[in-house]
Amino acid sequence: MRTSELRTILLAASFAVFATAAGAAPPAYIQSCADCHGNNGISADGKFPTIAGMSAFYLEGQIEAYQKGQRPCPKTSDPVKKAETDMCDIAKKLTPDQVKETAEFFAAQKFVAAQQPVDATLAAKGKSIHDAHCEICHSDGGSQAIDDAGILAGQWKPYLVTTLAEYHDGKRIEPEKMKPQTKALSADDIKALAEFYAGEESK
Repeated sequence: MRTSELRTILLAASFAVFATAAGAAPPAYIQSCADCHGNNGISADGKFPTIAGMSAFYLEGQIEAYQKGQRPCPKTSDPVKKAETDMCDIAKKLTPDQVKETAEFFAAQKFVAAQQPVDATLAAKGKSIHDAHCEICHSDGGSQAIDDAGILAGQWKPYLVTTLAEYHDGKRIEPEKMKPQTKALSADDIKALAEFYAGEESK
C-alpha cells in the first residue's frame, strides 16, 4: 500500500471516530464551506470544485496556499455579515488545527461527479494530451485521490478551465514539474482537457 493511500485512510478513519464520538454536526467553519462547495463538499455550481473525497494532504495544502496568498482568491458572500469576502480571508481565519480538521472532514466524504454534457470529440483530444503530459501525476485519468493531486475526473468543466488557465498564466502556484506542461497548453488544449476529465469517473 502506498504511503499516501495509507495516510488518507488513517486520516479519514480518525475523523470518523471523532465525529461519532462527538455525536454532533461539524463546526460552523466547516459547515460554512457549503456556501460555495455544496453540502459535504459536493458542488452544485460549476465555478466551484467538488472537494469531497480529495486527500486530506491535498486539501490541507490548498487551504494553506490560500492563507499564504499563493492562489487567486475568488470572491464569495459572507452569509453572516451579508458582505463580500474571498477565499484567502476565509482561510486566514482558520487555526492550524481547524485547517487539519476541515481537510479531514472533506476527505472522508464521497466524491460525486458533476452532471454535465461532454463533447466526445474534444474529450478524445483531451485524453491524448492527458496521456502524454498529465498521467504521470494524475493517474487513471485524474481519478485517484491517493495521488494527492486533487480529483480531476468528474470535476466541473468551468472550474477546470479556469484553474488550468491560471496555471498557464502563472497566476497560481504549481509544482515545478507542472510548469512546462501547463505553459505549453493552448486555450483549445485546456478546453479539451476539461472535456476529458469531465467524462471520467473518480475511483
